[in-house]
Amino acid sequence: MAANHLTMSLSIALDGYWLDKQLEFSPNTVAKYRYFFRRLIAFLGDVELDQVTTADIRRFLVHLATVPGPSGRILSRRSVHDVWAVLSSFWTWAERELGVPHIIRGKIKAPSYTEKTVEPLTQADVAALLRAADHQRAYSLPNGKRVRSRRPSAARDRAIVLTLLDSGLRVSELCGLTVADYDAARGRLHVRHGKGDKERFVVVGNRTRKAIWVYLVNRGEAKPSDPLFAARTNLPLHRSNLRHILARLGEQAGVPNVHPHRFRHTFAITFLRNGGNPLLLQKLLGHERLETVQVYIRLAEQDIDAGSKYSPADNWGIGG
Repeated sequence: MAANHLTMSLSIALDGYWLDKQLEFSPNTVAKYRYFFRRLIAFLGDVELDQVTTADIRRFLVHLATVPGPSGRILSRRSVHDVWAVLSSFWTWAERELGVPHIIRGKIKAPSYTEKTVEPLTQADVAALLRAADHQRAYSLPNGKRVRSRRPSAARDRAIVLTLLDSGLRVSELCGLTVADYDAARGRLHVRHGKGDKERFVVVGNRTRKAIWVYLVNRGEAKPSDPLFAARTNLPLHRSNLRHILARLGEQAGVPNVHPHRFRHTFAITFLRNGGNPLLLQKLLGHERLETVQVYIRLAEQDIDAGSKYSPADNWGIGG
């Protein structure tokens, strides 16, 4: 029930918002929302909630799109759109709970953005990434001989590349996996906190299962609560670390623009080309609506073949 137009600062109102909303969101969504709210308070100051105007929000969105933030980067148009959605969610809550007018709905149009087309990785791209995961760059000895040493994280990084390829996991989902989340007998991964904090299961093929087995055997004893893919400290990989690992592999392999989401696209398109059902793809990717996978259907529809094997690694014969 709405209060009678309470007067309070933005930060106090946000405390109430989180008491209602925090359990609805995944940890990554909470972190993103909190970042956007911090940027808002840094821009406006911790002013009274009912003093914030539609013009203030317009100026804030323009600021995000034109002025570098703490990271030194300007937010993309897609990110500015996401900020608009987050703020609209907050004022919807504030209108209902605090009786303040909604200063965004019907007053500020959602910022537009162009969805980037992501090129799927090719079979040759993935083979090159796996070779790069195995060995360091070649270097010359004093006698002129060229040698390549094996990378200490070779087994882990091969397993990561193949798992991303075979599962379509988001970067945060892969980083959040524990040893207990992996059912080795079935090749099944339990995603406990997907987008919207929804859980689901995905499966990987035999070659990926072998790569994970090699990694875990070489890694040594790991507790069920340990991260499935661990940093050297045995702590979970952070999303930024994983992006950096993949970008370095891409640089060494001569494959441009290697990032986790590109593996997700590759999985989806290859799944459909190998005869996969769009409804099953929707569930495997963790999308709420079938419309979200339409982009993959359009990309794959020219050459979808009947088939029952969906694993890209198995179909390409990569990783064994």
